[in-house]
Amino acid sequence: MKNTRNPFILTPFVPKQYFCDRENETTQLCKHILNGRNVALFAKRRLGKTGLIRHCFEQDEIKNAFNTFLVDIYPAGSLKEMTSLFAKEVFSNSKAPGIQDKILRGLKSVQPKIAYNELTSTYSLSIGMGDIFQPEKTLEEILSIIDGMKKPSIVAIDEFQKIRDFQEKNAEAYLRTAFQKCKNIVFLFTGSIGHSMNNIFKSPDKPFYNSAVMMTINVIDRDVYKDFALKMFHSGERDIEEALIEKCYDYFDGVTWYNQLMMNEAYAQTDKGGTISIEAFDSIYEAIIAQQAFSYQELFSRFSSKQKQLLLAIAREDKEGAMVTSQAFLQKYGLGGASSSQTAAIALKKGNYISDNGNKKQITDLIFRDWLKKL
Repeated sequence: MKNTRNPFILTPFVPKQYFCDRENETTQLCKHILNGRNVALFAKRRLGKTGLIRHCFEQDEIKNAFNTFLVDIYPAGSLKEMTSLFAKEVFSNSKAPGIQDKILRGLKSVQPKIAYNELTSTYSLSIGMGDIFQPEKTLEEILSIIDGMKKPSIVAIDEFQKIRDFQEKNAEAYLRTAFQKCKNIVFLFTGSIGHSMNNIFKSPDKPFYNSAVMMTINVIDRDVYKDFALKMFHSGERDIEEALIEKCYDYFDGVTWYNQLMMNEAYAQTDKGGTISIEAFDSIYEAIIAQQAFSYQELFSRFSSKQKQLLLAIAREDKEGAMVTSQAFLQKYGLGGASSSQTAAIALKKGNYISDNGNKKQITDLIFRDWLKKL
C-alpha cells in the first residue's frame, strides 16, 4: 500500500511501518524486560529514547504479557508534581477491566475527580496539586494498585534525572525504597544527561546504585538511515537524491529528531512523481526555522540581558561550543567578567538551553542555535 501520509513521523509514537531501525536496541530492551530487569536507558537528547520505549511496548511479546505505562516527569519539580503525572498516566492507560474503578477506590489519600472530554469521548483523572497532601502515600497507593494487577507491568519514567532537581532533598532515597517494594513491576528509567544518569545509577553512595541495567543508544548508522529515507520516499511515489539525505544527516550529526524533521519537510516539498535534490537543503532548513521563529522569539524574550548576550555568543562560535569563562571568548563578545558569564551559564544549563560538550558549552537545540545566528 502506498503512503497517504508523510512517513517521517515527528511524534513520540511511530507506527511500526514508519519506525527506522533500532532492531538491536529493541531486541535488547525487550530481553531485559522479559527477564525482569530494571533498565536505565540514556542517550543524548532527541535520539529517540521515548520512541524506542513505545516501539518496544508495541512488540507482541511485550504488548500481550504486560500492562505498560510511560510517565514523562520533565515538567515536574517536586514529588507532588511527579505523583500527579503518575496518577493521570496510570488512569488514562489502564486497559484491564475494572482497573479504573480499582484506582478510584484505592486512592485513599486523595479525592480524585473524573473529567470527561466531549471531543475525544474519554475520561481522565483530575488530580490537581492542591488535592495531594501526602505525595509519598499517594504514590505508594498508585504503585500498590499497579503491583496488584494480574498481569505484570512496565513503568517507564522519562527524563528520570529530573528527580535530582526536586524540592524534596530525600526524593532519590524515597523513590528507591518505594520502587524496591514492587514485585510485579519492571521499571525503565530514561534520561538525556549522561553524567547525571551515571551519577544516579553508578555512584556507590547513591540510593539507585546498581539497581538497573545500564543501556545506551547512539545515532542510527548513516547508511541505514539513508536506506530508510529512500524507502519512505519511494513508498510515497517520490524520490530524493542520496546526497541530500547525507547532507542533512551530517549537518545534525545523525541526531534522529533533526533527521526526521528535515526529511519530513523535504517530503512535504516534493510532488508525487518528483525528485528533490541536494540544492533544496537551504529552502528546507529555512522553512523549518521559519516555522519555529515565533516560539523562539517568545522564548528569547524571557531571558535576562546577560543570558541573551551569552546565548548569542555561544551560537556564533563553531558547533563544538565555547569556553564561556575564557578571557578570549569574553573579550571577543564583550561579555565582561567571568563570574557573571558563569552565573548566566548555570541558569541556562539548568533550563537545558545550553549543555556541556567536554569543557565547552553549546546550544542544546541546534535549530535554536541557527535561529540565534540570524539575530
